Amino acid sequence: MAELVMVHGIGPEDETEQRLREDWTRTLARTLRNNGRADAADRIEGGVVTADMAYYRRLYQGYAPHGESDVRLPAPVAVTGEEVARDIIGNIRRHASDPDDRAEAAEALEELTVDVGPEQGPLEPLRMLVSMMGRLGPIARSGFAALSSTGAFHLGQVAAYLDDEWVREGAIEAVLSRVTPDTKAVLAHSLGTVVAYEALHRLDQPLPLLVTFGSPLGLRSIIRGRLRPQPLRSPAHLKRWVNVADRDDFIVATLKLRKLFPEDDAALERTRRVSNRDFDPHAATEYLSHWETVEPLAELL
Repeated sequence: MAELVMVHGIGPEDETEQRLREDWTRTLARTLRNNGRADAADRIEGGVVTADMAYYRRLYQGYAPHGESDVRLPAPVAVTGEEVARDIIGNIRRHASDPDDRAEAAEALEELTVDVGPEQGPLEPLRMLVSMMGRLGPIARSGFAALSSTGAFHLGQVAAYLDDEWVREGAIEAVLSRVTPDTKAVLAHSLGTVVAYEALHRLDQPLPLLVTFGSPLGLRSIIRGRLRPQPLRSPAHLKRWVNVADRDDFIVATLKLRKLFPEDDAALERTRRVSNRDFDPHAATEYLSHWETVEPLAELL
C-alpha cells in the first residue's frame, strides 16, 4: 500500500527494482531537503512515506542481447524500433538547444532517405539507425547507443511494449498492482510515462497526482494507432497531471504536451521545463534533482 508509486523507463537489466527505488527516493529526499522541506525528506528517508517501484524490466529478458552485435528482436518489433528511432532523431532536430545538434540531426534524417536493401535482413535498418544515433551529439554524450546491441535493446523496449501484448499487459499490471486507495502520487519516467498513461486509464479510484518526466508520449510512432486509449485525454480519475521536460532530452517528444490534449482537459498542466546536466539529460535522477519536478509532491507527502 504505497503512498508513492514510481514507474521506471527504458534501461539496462542490472538496474534492479531495489536499486531504482533507492536511487529515486534518495534523490527525491535530497531535493526536498535542499528546498526547505526537511520534514518531508525525513519522512521519505525514514520510510514513513511508503514508496514502491512498479518494476517490469524483467519482461524484456527474451529481448536482451548476449553480445555487442547481438540484436534479439523479432522483425515486427525491429520495424517499430526503426519508427521510434526516426522520431527520436526528429526530436533532436526540432528542439535541441544547440543549433549544431539540430543540424546534425537534420543531416541524419536526410541520410535515412537512402533505402536499405531487403537482402540485408530485417534487422539491418535498425542496426543502421542505432549506429547513426550513436554519432549524434546528445545521444553519444548519454551513452544511449554506445553499442549497437545496447541501443537496439533500448529501442526494443519501447517497441516491444507497443507490439508484444504479454509485455504490455505485464507492465500495466505492475503499475495497477501497486496503486491502492492510499496512493497519493504516481511518478513516471521515460517509457514508464506511457505505461502509467495506459494503466491509469483502467484505474477505478481517485488519484491526486501524476508526475511524468522525460516522456515520449507525443512520439508519432506511439500515438498513431498504438497508444491506448485514443484520442489522447487524461485518465478519468486523475485530479492533477504535471509533465516535466528538458529540451535536450532526446526521448522527449514535445515540449508542449498539453497541446496534444483537448482544450477542456482539466488535469494536464502546461509542461514545466528544466535543464539537466549535459552528459545525460534523460536520466530520471537528473529530473528528480529539480524542484519543478518535486514541488507538486511536496504538499501531498
